Parts: sequence; C-alpha cells; structure tokens
Amino acid sequence: MELKEALLELRIPQQQAEKMAAYGALLEEANKSFNLTRITSPEDMAEKHFYDSLAPVRLGLVREGQCVLDIGTGAGFPGVPLAIAGLSMTMLDASEKKIGFVRKSCEALAIPAVCIWGRAEELAAHIGKGGPIGPQDAVVARAVARLAVLLELGSAFVKKGGLFLAYKGEAAQEEADEAQNAAKVLGLRLREIVPAGLPGRAHSLVVYEKVADTPKGYPRKFAKIKARPL
Repeated sequence: MELKEALLELRIPQQQAEKMAAYGALLEEANKSFNLTRITSPEDMAEKHFYDSLAPVRLGLVREGQCVLDIGTGAGFPGVPLAIAGLSMTMLDASEKKIGFVRKSCEALAIPAVCIWGRAEELAAHIGKGGPIGPQDAVVARAVARLAVLLELGSAFVKKGGLFLAYKGEAAQEEADEAQNAAKVLGLRLREIVPAGLPGRAHSLVVYEKVADTPKGYPRKFAKIKARPL
C-alpha cells in the first residue's frame, strides 16, 4: 500500500493526504542518509506519524490559523501534519540536522511553517522581548521527555488561556500524576487526558490549560531541569 492510499483510508482529506505523502517521500529518502525515523512502512507512517499528529485538530482542541509551537519536532512530527492542516506552526529542535531537513522539505513543498534551530529553555527567556518565538495559542510535544520535564521546557510559551498538549502512550496517567507539582508551579491546570489514537491504541493527549503566568526563573537550565524535576 502506498502512503497516500493509507492516509486516505484514515479519512484524511485528499489535498492534505497528497501533501503529507509528498513529505513522507522526502522523509523516506533523507532517512537513507541519516536517522530521522524508525517508522518506515506506509501503514505505520500514515498512522503513527500523520494520523496521530493530527489528534489536536481531530479533537477540536486547536483550530485553523491558531499559532502553535512544536517543541522537539525531530523529523517534523507533529508539526508538519498540523501545518498542512492549516495551523500557523513554529517548529523547534536542538538538532541542526533535523530542523534543517524539516525546513528544506517545507520550503520544497510550500508548507507554511517557521523552523528554528535552538533549545526551548534558552529561547523562553526572550518571549516578548523580540525573540523568534512569541506567546502561542498552544504548545505541542511528542516523544521529547517525561511530562514534568516537558512542562517546564514549554509552559512559558503558552499564552494565558492557551493549551499545552503532550502526546503520550500507556504511561500518560502515571506521568500526569508525577507532574502535578510541576503543573501547579508553572501555572498550568490539567484539563483532561483524552484517547487520541485509533481504537485499541494506547495513545493519548494530556491537555493542560494555562491559568497563570509562568513564574520568573522558569524554565531553568536543562541540566537542573533534568537533575531536579519539579
């Protein structure tokens, strides 16, 4: 089965499926040179990369035109599918090679997105001060870190009333419990943990709402975040 066919079977609109299939082809080719993804079959790529990435749109948590930041985008997920779906995406990654691939691929396919090489905890200090990333309607992150660490890395980018959406698997509830103090300190309120994958798949979105400003001093340097999670 071709990737486009697999995407259409998952009821992704044809125009979006065509663009996603084209991105998948570029990813497959680049993956031969350096490791971008271990998910390579068309069926797995359709479900685990593209369909799962679109969960916030499918669940009505974000809408077309909203500003969304993808922290640790890696090979472009969930950011690229969300950009194709009409969100105003900024994608951030600490790997120059990975974000370079995402940037070149988006340019080649006319996918509107901002791609930034850098670290979230460093760029957060420049929000509202002329930095490259301003306050966001939502922040998304997938396969980056445990939730307590992830919330500290990204909470400062979320505008008050906005959402922090973490893609998680079987340990979603466990990580949310572990991150209760981090959420409280960082001005976030756990709203829900919602199933986000195909039936029978242990994929969830952990949904936080920004209810207060992130206190000064957060995020800390990454070594401190990792050594002493909130």
